[in-house]
Amino acid sequence: MKSLNKIRVLDLSTMLSGPFGAQMLGDLGMEVIKIETPEGDGTRFYPPHVHKGTSMYFMSYNRNKKSIVLNLKTEEAKKIFYDLVKESDVVWDNFRPGIKEKLGLDYATLKKYNPKIISASITGFGNNNPHGNRPSYDLCVQAISGVLSMTGEADRPPSKLGVPMGDLGGGWYCVVGVLAALLQRELTGEGQEVDISMLDGLVSLHGYEGVYYLYSGIVPERLGTAHRNNVPYQIFKTKDIYISIVVPSDKFWEALCKALDIAPDIQQKYATVRLRYDHREEVVALLEKIFTGKTADEWLTRLDEEGVPCGAVNPMDRAFSEPALMHRDMIVTVEHQGDPIRLLGNPIKMSGSEAKYTCPPELGQDTDAVLKGILQYSDENLAELRKKGAIN
Repeated sequence: MKSLNKIRVLDLSTMLSGPFGAQMLGDLGMEVIKIETPEGDGTRFYPPHVHKGTSMYFMSYNRNKKSIVLNLKTEEAKKIFYDLVKESDVVWDNFRPGIKEKLGLDYATLKKYNPKIISASITGFGNNNPHGNRPSYDLCVQAISGVLSMTGEADRPPSKLGVPMGDLGGGWYCVVGVLAALLQRELTGEGQEVDISMLDGLVSLHGYEGVYYLYSGIVPERLGTAHRNNVPYQIFKTKDIYISIVVPSDKFWEALCKALDIAPDIQQKYATVRLRYDHREEVVALLEKIFTGKTADEWLTRLDEEGVPCGAVNPMDRAFSEPALMHRDMIVTVEHQGDPIRLLGNPIKMSGSEAKYTCPPELGQDTDAVLKGILQYSDENLAELRKKGAIN
């Protein structure tokens, strides 16, 4: 079985869902070769934050990769790509349905060149779907999936999730599919196609909320930060910032009452999960009044002493100072054109692998090295290909 650093991934994706997932494969140790058009991935130039010609958006999702430029509109570049497919394990893309077939990058074509190839695709609605080749982005998927309708305060319009879970979920599920396909190939010797729909992924994350609807037929309403089952399970305003409180059981209710010096008769009045559920408004009103009496840090100290699940609602600067994140190297530094750039670290920690981070590549910086090293092209070959516009 190949070691992870011997697995080669050809990354044809752009924007977020594809590059994010391919970056995860690179973080795990695979060789990820980002194949770009002569113009480059459009996110290379996204405002507002750009460092020496490369946007921080692009840097967020393209570390631990190499970059080559292939103009796949030319036959010469298409031949190079197929030659690389013969030497690779995974072809990764997020094209709209129908585009791969038009370009000759679909699984049926790829497996002619390499029967063991794994073709991994992330689309808005799946390769075979009623929407055809309709374009879709994270916000579209959040809306169509029902997630957007459930997010936000009850008396306010729906609110977009703070992180692009449609994109990120598609990337995660595609990584899982690729890893499973690689394992299956070790057992059977055969490649396969991994077909990921962002809509499927986000709907699957409904979890119990979706099952509740399927069982009861009741359409869930927006609850803000509150929980469908458990009370209290939401944020509360203190003297300064908000804090989150989670009470999923009677044991934690007792601990909360002790931390907040709630009278025994009041504690007993709402002693069970059901009683707190049935009297949600009363419980929340009681706690809202109490929590405004002290600062977040004062309350968090007491809550921690009693073992109540809690946390400050941190703005980004405070969140990125959390000792747990520092301890686990979740803020890392890479060098970009001689300057240190801080990025988010790999959350997957493995005892047998040391995390390594390389800066997101410049456009086409590895074209010569990849074609010489993998396909044994000569300088003369490369010069001729450049003359024909096949490579950068």
